[in-house]
Amino acid sequence: MSHDSDLLCTKFLAPAKVALIALMHMYCSHAIKTTSRVTLLMLLLQWTDGKDTCLSLLGLSDFKAHLSRIACVSGRSAYDGLLLKLYSIDSMDDLCSLINDIDSAFFKISNDSGNISVSSTSLVGHFLRRCYVEFKAMEFDERVDLWKAFITFRSYADNDMMVASLHKPDGHRKLFSQGSDSRKDSFALEDITKMFEFQIEYMQKQGCSLPVSMVESLDKILAHSFRTPSSIYYIRFLHGWRCGDYQEAFENLHRYFDYTMHHNEKIFYQYALLNLAILQADFNCLEEAVWSIQETIKTARENKDNICLNFSLSWLYHFHKSHPRECPPPSSSDDATVQFLKVKAKETGMVNLQSVVYLSEAKSMITSGGNATLIFESIMKSAYMNASINLLESVGAQFLVQATFWSRLGISNLGKFYTDGFLDLFQDSSFVEDIVKIACRSAYTLVNCGRYDEALEVLTFIESTASRSLRIHQIWVTYKTLIMFKRAIRNERLNEVEALSKQLNSVPGVTEDCHLDIRCAQVEHYARCGNTELAMTLCAQYLDSAVADDLDVYNQLVYMIEYARVMLLLGRPLRGYTLIMRCISIAEKSSLVPIIMEALCLICQIFNSIKNHQQVLEILDATIPHIVECENAELLGKAYYETAKAITSASDILEIVEGGKERATPEARAKILNAIRYAKLAYTEYEKLEDISCMLDISSMLARLYHVVGPDYIDERDRTAMLNMSLRQMRSDARRSGTLAAT
Repeated sequence: MSHDSDLLCTKFLAPAKVALIALMHMYCSHAIKTTSRVTLLMLLLQWTDGKDTCLSLLGLSDFKAHLSRIACVSGRSAYDGLLLKLYSIDSMDDLCSLINDIDSAFFKISNDSGNISVSSTSLVGHFLRRCYVEFKAMEFDERVDLWKAFITFRSYADNDMMVASLHKPDGHRKLFSQGSDSRKDSFALEDITKMFEFQIEYMQKQGCSLPVSMVESLDKILAHSFRTPSSIYYIRFLHGWRCGDYQEAFENLHRYFDYTMHHNEKIFYQYALLNLAILQADFNCLEEAVWSIQETIKTARENKDNICLNFSLSWLYHFHKSHPRECPPPSSSDDATVQFLKVKAKETGMVNLQSVVYLSEAKSMITSGGNATLIFESIMKSAYMNASINLLESVGAQFLVQATFWSRLGISNLGKFYTDGFLDLFQDSSFVEDIVKIACRSAYTLVNCGRYDEALEVLTFIESTASRSLRIHQIWVTYKTLIMFKRAIRNERLNEVEALSKQLNSVPGVTEDCHLDIRCAQVEHYARCGNTELAMTLCAQYLDSAVADDLDVYNQLVYMIEYARVMLLLGRPLRGYTLIMRCISIAEKSSLVPIIMEALCLICQIFNSIKNHQQVLEILDATIPHIVECENAELLGKAYYETAKAITSASDILEIVEGGKERATPEARAKILNAIRYAKLAYTEYEKLEDISCMLDISSMLARLYHVVGPDYIDERDRTAMLNMSLRQMRSDARRSGTLAAT
């Protein structure tokens, strides 16, 4: 290394560690007041422990922050005493003497000196021994570089009042400024390795790539390092992974593990394969990921690495649940796999894996329609495991499962409580992927209530967080596009709908839940456009695929309901009725309340179409309170609208009165007013959703009811007629830029 470089890399010693040796001299020579010794000793132990501190990266400002409140016997602060000690080192020879005399100054102390002796087996003693040995191993030019770096280190206090009070002669001041033309900042390779390991932990937790300034700083450090730490390759691997650069990530992963296996006795091959499998799965190389994880399991078994083996089996189990087509079915059932992982996690004492397994068991039961009591028990066991070891990183996955569980039981406000509570309390300690997934779920829940602007605000709030990784950003973009897609469908902006639909179809790596929402929205779009044959074909295709892949029972039932709804539009209500009854039977066993409510509303539509109005009123009278708890504006609007239709059609009131066969009796008038009340409630719900077509249908119905009810409601009738005309104009303006036919 040339002597005029601005960075110095040593193996261990650095100016900050020289300052620490000087501080230990002060402690052992009784320069510190008795009342402050314990405080200083705790500080020395913290710094020499080295687990959480990179000593070589400390500056005088860090020493000042910690030592200014510690008093010396002389009345000055410990920081002032340290400056006096550092500025008493007048030459390189003094620096060498300070370190060479460590043995006599700290360990072999005469009884006459009265200084404190340091035990060689203590943390402080181990640190001093290490400094002595490392200094002895340094070449002459390396010692010169250390001296220049030391001058630079203490020069940051040249303007300090304590230093100015020394009144050194001019010749002595020149000596202080020696080497000022070749200033050197320094770092120790050991501390840089710690910093890299911290950076790896941060990138893994936050799911982010490195900023440009950090990349430049790392390159500058490595350019002056006499040996490249292996962890830099892992940092570059994570950086390439987060940035979506598969080639860079793949190459640096190979470099890291090649280097690690070459310099360590421990076998790391299984961990290289595990990282490779996760990387390939993230870039949708699913077949390669399956091969890599299978090789990981074989190698971990051969090397008897139970920790890696258990984690790999857990990962393969989740991968198979997410990608049943690409991943071959395991030799054992899901229940047997979960039980095996439970036993192994308990044997090896892996509490975090136990938590994951209990949560996986709960998710498996949720997707298969298991018993709600057992699901809740598994979630609580996982939560207890997380709390017992303060595993805050797992809270996101736990809250996501709890939100799903309560929403499927029809208690949507409790599900929303968990998602909002997580975003308010646990963002700082959780993985970015969990944050983005929960925020997207919370936003889509708001869409079901017609609160589009609030949903987009939630997504905008986490935009910077989601941008840390390409894959996570794709999840964020997909949900934002889906929200805009749903709104455009209900506003009947057809050109925008077509553009957003193409965008949604082109996004890779979409989760199964998001796939469900996208497909249902597309089926709704085709049905509204009158292309019911295509809608029916898509529903049948999605349902067959879901059954063949043994997907979530909830998803299968949603596809069945969509299929039955399209059947109703095609004029085949009885065929749809059979399918709906089957849905209700399955949903009842699985306690899927929203599915049951949706199916019952569809049954009411069928009964209204075949003029079985009395049963519609009985069903909805018992159902509407449960629908309100689901917090779904569209579902509630349907229930109110079907109730209004059933009331008006129950005894052919409108046909009799409009036909002039008899006047509106008080009883008939009361029924019509009751129908108006329900129609207004339905209109309010659809107004939240900005659903122009449904609002138009309800306003037409209200205009007709106001016309029949009598002259007392002429103003309401006129306002409703004007509203109807306004809605027709809005729909006409929205459709003017496109055609209704969907191809």
